[in-house]
Amino acid sequence: MVYIPDVISVDTDLQLRVPMESDAATLFNLVEENRTYLREWLPWLDETTSVQDEVNFIQEQTAKHQTADGSLFIIESLNVGIIGTLSVNQVDHGNLTAWIGYWLDQSHTGRGIMTRAVGALVDVLLVSCGFNRVVIETGVDNLASSAIPLRLGFRQEGRSVQRQWMYDRWVDSFQYAITASEWRANA
Repeated sequence: MVYIPDVISVDTDLQLRVPMESDAATLFNLVEENRTYLREWLPWLDETTSVQDEVNFIQEQTAKHQTADGSLFIIESLNVGIIGTLSVNQVDHGNLTAWIGYWLDQSHTGRGIMTRAVGALVDVLLVSCGFNRVVIETGVDNLASSAIPLRLGFRQEGRSVQRQWMYDRWVDSFQYAITASEWRANA
């Protein structure tokens, strides 16, 4: 079985770490502050309406992390605090593939933070953890989110039509992927 670390250093100001229940209120408040912004692309907001919902989510994700079936990381600026999340949403152990997803506080977008954070996680997954492949899916019209895998050398593999129900509409998605050998060749 693969082991995914609890803390990943991104750079001198950023780290990824598995959240604790004591982070639930801060994380929930960040979701609340960004609810309108996040609602365009994230379908889970209606299920996150209280700090207790966040506690429950952290507990579920901690259990997945302990069995390497997924991992929720908070993106933490050492100067500011929690500014978003980056997660391993699904793991296919037989094929050593991980699917990741992310969101960032709107006031921290446009600074390369998510690209650096995703790059650090992908590096750990493909180099240290022994995964062979990482996949990212983004809404077709979510240009900011789609730019991240492209900046990191992922290839676009396809388009899924009506991939996800987003409150009042179906959203198509692009799938991006990179293999361990491609990642090492790009390093």
